[in-house]
Amino acid sequence: MRYEVPFVPDPAYAALLAARAASLSAVYFRLGPDIPDARLPGAGDAAPQELAAGLAALPEVPRLGLLNAAFHAPETLSGDGLRDLLLLLEGYLAAGAITGIVYADHYLLTALSDASPEVAGALVAVPSINFRLDRFERLAAVLEAVADTRFRFPDAVILDRDINRDTARLGELADRARRAFPGLRLGLMANEGCLFACPFKTAHDAHIALTRLAACRLGPDMHRELGCLRTFYAHPGRMLASPFIRPEDARRLEGLVDFLKICGRTRPAADLTAIVAAYLDGAFHGNLAWLLDTQEILSGRLDLPNDALPADFFARTDGCGHHCRACGYCAELARRLVREREMGLPRLGEAGERG
Repeated sequence: MRYEVPFVPDPAYAALLAARAASLSAVYFRLGPDIPDARLPGAGDAAPQELAAGLAALPEVPRLGLLNAAFHAPETLSGDGLRDLLLLLEGYLAAGAITGIVYADHYLLTALSDASPEVAGALVAVPSINFRLDRFERLAAVLEAVADTRFRFPDAVILDRDINRDTARLGELADRARRAFPGLRLGLMANEGCLFACPFKTAHDAHIALTRLAACRLGPDMHRELGCLRTFYAHPGRMLASPFIRPEDARRLEGLVDFLKICGRTRPAADLTAIVAAYLDGAFHGNLAWLLDTQEILSGRLDLPNDALPADFFARTDGCGHHCRACGYCAELARRLVREREMGLPRLGEAGERG
């Protein structure tokens, strides 16, 4: 299995990527601290010059800049805002540091294509996972929309996270996609760890986009008070029902998909190094909640030892119908395995622990 991983210009992490470059499908990165994408700003966001210098050291690996906010400000679609974004992309291209972009706003993709056919023609346009590509018809429609622009046709896409542990459905979609689009590589998101069919996701992505526009601020405890963290804490079985893929189970998807994407680019570089190394090595010994990007905030309170999960966990949850109240498998497993370290639900910004 190969992996698409975040890129941050940290020496130890960069050394790991350079040493294991043959196992990398691509690296992805935030274009700059002021460029909106699908995450809130991180404390360690690097400047474009620093990013470009580090990325140029990975010449054989696809390098994808993130333009995957749910939507962008109207002024970004024309005038100075569009010009400034194109200048930034031109700079990355001149430095040999970028081969494509990941996008979620097709208005922006069209505007960039119209404004600079030269820049568009030099870059692959990769649809964000948030297009929810869970069936062939949706996949085909999104790819046709890319083909209507001057951007290069994508050579890889990441399918919807909710089919991660539904190998029958995944196999049917993968077979049809490969027959229709020869050479297209297919991937899955490995360690996001959010709720299955998350009911908060649409509003969450919109709040992040609005926050990046400074139109509203995402309340720091919204997830704690109203969202997924509250749900996980009240129902620990939902942590296991989340469609994550453990490092130990990656091999079960070989032949179905070509690569797995690893989350975590806003976390400390030391954490990111450990997470990527766990997937590259196929094993993780620690708190599973810490490994998962959404659940990580809970890891200072809840301990879910990855090594304690049964060997048939993937097989037992493959093709799950997610009628959790009727089934009870994940809830019972969580009752036996999850231990509370400290009373109370954590607030965003409180650090979790690896172990």
